[in-house]
Amino acid sequence: MVATEDNPARQRPRRSILLVLIATAVSGASGFITLLIVAPAVGPVGYASFSVYWAALFMVVGVLFGVQQETTRAVSDIGKHGLVGRRGSSVPRFAAALGGCVLLLVSLSSLLWAEPLFGAGNTLWALPLAIGVASYVGVAALNGILAGSGHWGGFAAIPFIDGLLRLVLVAVALWAGADGTVIAWAVALPFPISLVLVGWARWSAVRSHAFVRESYRAFAANASRTIVASTSNAVLVTGFPLVLSIVASDDRAALGAVVLALTLARAPILVPLTVLQSMLIARFSASPETARKLMYAVVLGLAVITPVLGLIAGLWGEGVLIWLFGDGFAVQGLLLTWLVVASGCLGLLTVTGARVLAAGRHTVFATGWVIACLLAIATVALTPGDVGARTVIGLIAGPLVGAAWHFLFARRR
Repeated sequence: MVATEDNPARQRPRRSILLVLIATAVSGASGFITLLIVAPAVGPVGYASFSVYWAALFMVVGVLFGVQQETTRAVSDIGKHGLVGRRGSSVPRFAAALGGCVLLLVSLSSLLWAEPLFGAGNTLWALPLAIGVASYVGVAALNGILAGSGHWGGFAAIPFIDGLLRLVLVAVALWAGADGTVIAWAVALPFPISLVLVGWARWSAVRSHAFVRESYRAFAANASRTIVASTSNAVLVTGFPLVLSIVASDDRAALGAVVLALTLARAPILVPLTVLQSMLIARFSASPETARKLMYAVVLGLAVITPVLGLIAGLWGEGVLIWLFGDGFAVQGLLLTWLVVASGCLGLLTVTGARVLAAGRHTVFATGWVIACLLAIATVALTPGDVGARTVIGLIAGPLVGAAWHFLFARRR
């Protein structure tokens, strides 16, 4: 990758990775602490509604993450080929139009789902959710511009500000004795606030890389396919507990223990890798001649770290779960090991997906994720056994087949 004077992040890739990982750690820890302080403050009934709101908000955010992926690829592509004049599409204008559509769609459709989803008396929660997800379209576009142009300091600032601000706002709302609607606003507002703060601070970078080569129609078509893929990703990650609750278990206690174990087992692999995905797309796109070698290096790293983490989880994970959450959340060490392995397989799918997307193969990218999602759900639904075993088999089989699909077409590049 060629270093440029206007982009010092490209000259210090290790520092860039460190910045992104630190921001990811702060954001993840802030989200975890937020959930921990809300639960005892609102009680089981209040937390049931709040957790649904939290899941709905971040499920839609996960779907819209495809905008960030495509923007990263398109802006990186400009770095390779350049742009004559200002032909093509303006990413901020596209994001504003899409954000407006999302705002209208969520607001109007909430008349049908807000009360059943959030409970009687909580229908007003739909408004902060709508504003939050609409603002996230702008966040995703801004992240994509910063990642595609290699401005990793600004890229890292967004999750850092977003996570800390959400924790502070929720804590203040709880301290003031605010009701659920105010807490819902406290969860959603960090998206537009971080967008304004970082967008203003990095406006010169945004303005310099606001245009991409594709027409609005082509850019929208590409983004729609990355959104299809990110929808499948959201189902496999954020929404998989919902899948398990529908098709895998009538034993709610066993389901709760497996869901908690799955959440904790996948975090060390998937949380940093998901954030670094934009960095991978930018690197793959900017240096196609070395993309395959880089992909193999990352896959090798996954192959090394996954068994190590699996062994640690198998030896000490059950005791840690009991110590932290009580006997009701005990999960056998062997199951924890396999849940970590399953997370490594999902990480493999993430890496191969970044490779084919950077190569401009949007249909292959989306298809691989959809295959993985559908196969995982079908496997969980049709495989006999307890919920833990079915979860492991589904989350290994689906991502491996999806990654094989990506890998096949990546080799043909």
